[in-house]
Amino acid sequence: MKSPLQIRTGLAAAMKAALEDTFHAVNPQIEVVPSRNLSFGDLACSSAMPLAGKLKKSPREIADVMAEGITSRFPQVEKVTVDGPGFLNITLSGEYLAQFTSAVALKGAGQFIPRAGEGKTALVEFVSSNPTGPLTVGHCRQAVLGDAVSRLLEAVGWKVQREYYFNDAGRQMDKLAESLAARYMGLLGVSMDIPQGGYQGDYIVSWAEQLREEKGDLLKWPEQMKLFRDYAGSRAFTLISDDLKLLGITFDRYFAESELIPEAVEETIELLEQKQLVYRDREDPRKIWLKLSEIGRPDDRVIMREDGSYTYRMPDIAYHLNKFRRGYDLIVDIFGSDHIDTCRDVEAVVGELIGKDEVSSRLRIILHQFVTLLRGGEKVKMSTRAGNFVTLRDLVDEVGSADVVRYIFLTRRAEAHMDFDLAVAAADNEENPVFYVQYAFARIAGILRKLPDAESLVVKDSKLLLSALSGERERDLMRLLETIPLRVEAAATALEPNRIPDMLAEVARGFHGFYQHHKVVDPGNMETTAARLTLCMAVRTTLRDLLTILGVDAPEKM
Repeated sequence: MKSPLQIRTGLAAAMKAALEDTFHAVNPQIEVVPSRNLSFGDLACSSAMPLAGKLKKSPREIADVMAEGITSRFPQVEKVTVDGPGFLNITLSGEYLAQFTSAVALKGAGQFIPRAGEGKTALVEFVSSNPTGPLTVGHCRQAVLGDAVSRLLEAVGWKVQREYYFNDAGRQMDKLAESLAARYMGLLGVSMDIPQGGYQGDYIVSWAEQLREEKGDLLKWPEQMKLFRDYAGSRAFTLISDDLKLLGITFDRYFAESELIPEAVEETIELLEQKQLVYRDREDPRKIWLKLSEIGRPDDRVIMREDGSYTYRMPDIAYHLNKFRRGYDLIVDIFGSDHIDTCRDVEAVVGELIGKDEVSSRLRIILHQFVTLLRGGEKVKMSTRAGNFVTLRDLVDEVGSADVVRYIFLTRRAEAHMDFDLAVAAADNEENPVFYVQYAFARIAGILRKLPDAESLVVKDSKLLLSALSGERERDLMRLLETIPLRVEAAATALEPNRIPDMLAEVARGFHGFYQHHKVVDPGNMETTAARLTLCMAVRTTLRDLLTILGVDAPEKM
């Protein structure tokens, strides 16, 4: 059977051929889109109006020819109308929708998702928190977003590598080491201040106790700074990895900043000098500035300090050159919105080094907003074992389900501020969006458990299926299912996994409405039973495939 993509492209081709035959039009541009008003039809086309001037015909006359091209060439269309000044409204045939529903019931919706990324590679960098302590709620949002973007790209055929970049060579690691040393010395009764801007969470105390157990009481500061630094970094890395596993998130590669220093960074500085993008500080020539103001950015920035250490932008530029050189067709960066200046500076500089077109065609940056925790609509502050911030682990423990955390974080666009209501997340009712969707899946699973041979009942004859599913609710549900594959592709193109929960909610709502008005299993009418089971199974596989993209479980029982 024809896929939804083949239907849309076929319709456009039929209308194009009709215009070429009738008006000798040269490559007329035709666009078929979902109808904004389903009472007029399933699909719409407004291309007749912009073509009017080119073809020297009225939009209505052009639209009539386009409509004739569809009806004479396309059996999957039940009706075409020309409305207003020249809008085409297209109604898909019930037989086609029934045929599609049967195919989805058997093998899922995933088979019809266009494989736009087939044969291409993508690198998705996300989380990238420095290994200095547990992940916060903000990191949790980014972790879920990054994994969902990766899964969405995979759903349309991309080969995706997930990468975590962490700053293990900067000043924050020195402060972490000194913070650990201060706690360690405190256990020995030796007074040592935590450095300004250091780390004071209880996890540092725990690490100090473990370090003392492993190494004894003879460690010295600053003589053994490297030991403290390496130990703290290792413990933080383990803590971060364990936190991410709570959400079912793993990475293909952990890329350390230290891999770039000094060789890659020094090479990058040489490239910047060749492009005349840097200059030395007048008062201290050891300090190097980046000429960002000359390439469209607001302010010049220091990339090397007087002591020879680098600011964040310098290794980040070298890291992005490394990513581009690895040859990925698509590079996705996911950052918190507080990184906007840094990431735009890096993007601009890399564009100067390897070409603006190269960067614009291969690099996509997603900036996500912050998270506010609420309980019953009121802002809350949780008591945590990690200082004065809420950790990823705290959130999962409070909610009690990684599925709920993942799903709710994906109900909003990355660019939108996130209010995460803990009371809603913990609710076992329709107020909780993931419960509403999972309950639809579990309800269908419950129906199928009563019929061990349910799959053998799937109606493959589209005419028989259509005759038994002739009601408005059934058609609306079949029509909705038919739109899902192309909507998934559009979400992947836009890198917006938040569209998937919208689809899930629509499918669940459509199913619940259908279920409330129709008895699925009717022992006295097996033909109707088989047809409704087929529709239920199509809904079930669609929910499963969409939940899989989000990394959320589809439970058989609730």
